[in-house]
Amino acid sequence: MKYLAFPLALCVAACASTPPEKLQGADYYFEEGQKAMEKNRCLEASEHFKRLVSNFPGSRRVAEAQFFLAEAHFCNRDWVNAAFEYQRIVDIYPSSEWAVEAQFKVGESHFKQLRRPELDQKETFEALTAFRNFIEDQPDSPLAEQARQRIAECRGRLAQKQYLSGRLYHKQGHLDAAKMTYEEVLREYPDVGEWYYTTLFRMGEIAHEQGDVDLAVRYWKEVLQDSGDPELVEGVQKHLSGLSQSPG
Repeated sequence: MKYLAFPLALCVAACASTPPEKLQGADYYFEEGQKAMEKNRCLEASEHFKRLVSNFPGSRRVAEAQFFLAEAHFCNRDWVNAAFEYQRIVDIYPSSEWAVEAQFKVGESHFKQLRRPELDQKETFEALTAFRNFIEDQPDSPLAEQARQRIAECRGRLAQKQYLSGRLYHKQGHLDAAKMTYEEVLREYPDVGEWYYTTLFRMGEIAHEQGDVDLAVRYWKEVLQDSGDPELVEGVQKHLSGLSQSPG
């Protein structure tokens, strides 16, 4: 045992005498981060930018480094940390040249996390809120139109989620529950054409199944007149043809 003590003591002494890594300057970490980003080494880039932000809060580079720290996380598909770091720019450096794009990218980071429509839509609501805030705060930004498109996509996802819930009730024969769920789609998402008219089509089916043929026809004729969807139009025409061929 005593033969092991001396080498172990040497190792401990050597480790203890190893000097800590020398802290480089802000410009060094910024340039190294940029080099890493150019080579798509996103994680490495984030480490360089984080060192600058953490160790040089008074640097002229800090706001830009904070933006590129968020960009490095976005590049690395780390959407949660990207959203957090972009939001820090909006909160801490609101007058910087990076603030407008950063606010938009908060929404984009949430949008990248969207789940399939049948699953929980927490991230969709977060993206929707972020993009609405962006348009309210930056109405004249060149990114405002893209934010509006994202809002439409988010609302489409939420409408589809609600429609699928109603469709499940419908298939299971729970017509009253299906009707209530479909009505919510019509009430909340009249601007989401695809799911609005698909829901109208299903409401016509429920009305027909419940014996209210006149109401069913009104729903289907609205689809026929306004939807422009060939599949829905064909489905309506089949239903109406079936009614005309029914006895009585």
